[in-house]
Amino acid sequence: MDPSLPIFQQRLEPLGLDLTPAGEATFEELIRAYCIRLQPGQGPILIHGMESMAECRAAILAGREQDCGPLWVSWRCDEDGHSPTRVHMLAALFVAEGMGAAAFGVNCAREIAKELLAGLSLYASIPLFYEEKEQMVLYQYQPAPRDPDVIPCATGTAASFVTRTVDVGEEIACTPDLLEDIIAAEDNPVGAVKIAIQSQDDVEIFAQHQYAVREALCLWSDVPELLEGALRVYQGRAFYDGTGDLEREDLERLSRLYGLIVL
Repeated sequence: MDPSLPIFQQRLEPLGLDLTPAGEATFEELIRAYCIRLQPGQGPILIHGMESMAECRAAILAGREQDCGPLWVSWRCDEDGHSPTRVHMLAALFVAEGMGAAAFGVNCAREIAKELLAGLSLYASIPLFYEEKEQMVLYQYQPAPRDPDVIPCATGTAASFVTRTVDVGEEIACTPDLLEDIIAAEDNPVGAVKIAIQSQDDVEIFAQHQYAVREALCLWSDVPELLEGALRVYQGRAFYDGTGDLEREDLERLSRLYGLIVL
């Protein structure tokens, strides 16, 4: 192993569990399943060979909740940069980096990995690495200058970009028609979908249908606990347009925990 790499105290692997409606697990059950596999306070951790966004996010949150120190995240992917569940590695990078991962890597053949990481390095600001036959290798790169007006977001499978002046379209309420409303909103030529969270029932409805979001997502609430609930179950990286009455301290905490982007 490269001597510049950490010595991992713990390792988390995919559990093979799917969220509803594709499976039977809830997101909190995923987090608990990872928490019980960890010894609190012992790190760094290698979150290894992830395949789905839900399991990756659950593992990251478990590692942070168990105070396990730096979290290195790697994903299985093919030559096109997709995981077995069709998550693109750029989306996986945006989510992992936003949630505080210390490094991001891919599990695939060396030449494929180098090509994929070359593309990811245009957007990354954390160390990149690849794993081949149980060997970890750091990818050498210099972070590229960022355009502060271009914001990286992600759905549960794909990366997307918005500008600070993005048109979020008409606000969508979390009614029993949320699924149809998301689909209809994404048929309109706007830059993002905006969903309002105004009650705990809204959080639960959003959790059931968030998988349908295919564009950049703006989550809105004027109650920090409700916004956190929606961010916790959203299997992507959302932004907040600044139009609610939330304190800066609350927004900064949500950004650290869930990668929330504040415009």
